[in-house]
Amino acid sequence: MKWITLCIFALSAQAWAVPHTVISRPGVELNLNSDLEPACFYADQRYSKGAIIEMARQPYICAQEKSFEQNGRLSWQPMSEQDPPLPKVSAP
Repeated sequence: MKWITLCIFALSAQAWAVPHTVISRPGVELNLNSDLEPACFYADQRYSKGAIIEMARQPYICAQEKSFEQNGRLSWQPMSEQDPPLPKVSAP
């Protein structure tokens, strides 16, 4: 009986003696200064509030989701006929 107890103790002690390996990954650097303002995204591009794009032949403006929020989320809102006309931009 002592022999079995001694073998069990010896085997469990070997399991505790295995060195532990620690895998460390490089830290992630975050640039928080440029991403604090809300934005709209389209085709992997970031657009600020007031940006206008055309999707399916209809103009959309990057505006607040809810009119009562001061600094809420932005989303693409379809432009209505009451909105001012788009300015003409000529390519150089």
